Amino acid sequence: MREELRPYIPMTVAVSKYRTPEEILARYNEGYRLFAENRVQELLKRVSIPMEGVKWHLIGHLQSNKVRSVLPYVELIHSVDSEKLLRLIDREAARIGKTQSVLIQVNVAKEDTKFGISAEELIPFIKKCEDLEHVSIEGIMVIGPHTDNKEEIRRVFREGRRLFEEGFTLRQNNVRWKTLSMGMSSDWKIAVEEGSTLLRLGRILFTEEDPQDI
Repeated sequence: MREELRPYIPMTVAVSKYRTPEEILARYNEGYRLFAENRVQELLKRVSIPMEGVKWHLIGHLQSNKVRSVLPYVELIHSVDSEKLLRLIDREAARIGKTQSVLIQVNVAKEDTKFGISAEELIPFIKKCEDLEHVSIEGIMVIGPHTDNKEEIRRVFREGRRLFEEGFTLRQNNVRWKTLSMGMSSDWKIAVEEGSTLLRLGRILFTEEDPQDI
């Protein structure tokens, strides 16, 4: 199953939530080196699994009181959704002598159940944070709408790609624009078709589910 996925995707982060260390090690032994967790508490447990060369991402909502504990271990935070949070990350990164890579979460679907800033806020938000010296703003994360309507999913992902392309116009020292995190197990094919550069895949990497049926 996993071999069939590889020709389709630009880059994959394996989402390991709810998986055992043995399951994670199995994916590592297949060659995966990017792993992600939704929750800080779970990520802090996972980092002790002996896997040389692995980089951990945080893809879930990050609470302010968890920033200090997670920053030493995480390569990329996908889910920055407020200026307050980004400034806190910058301060904590400065304290430990690190430049923290982040993505801005954009709620393109405009769903109340999702975190993220609005599409209209994206560019002004980034420009407002031009003074931050210990974060590297590398792109955006978009979560597809909660629907089986493929055309609606495609519309949201297409708008995500438009926003990502718009970000290349930014000219500031803390922007290193390169990542569009878009697409999960239920909608990864559409995300790839619409230009995602990074997929967040869990279920179809850790089960025998046929990706052609997704």
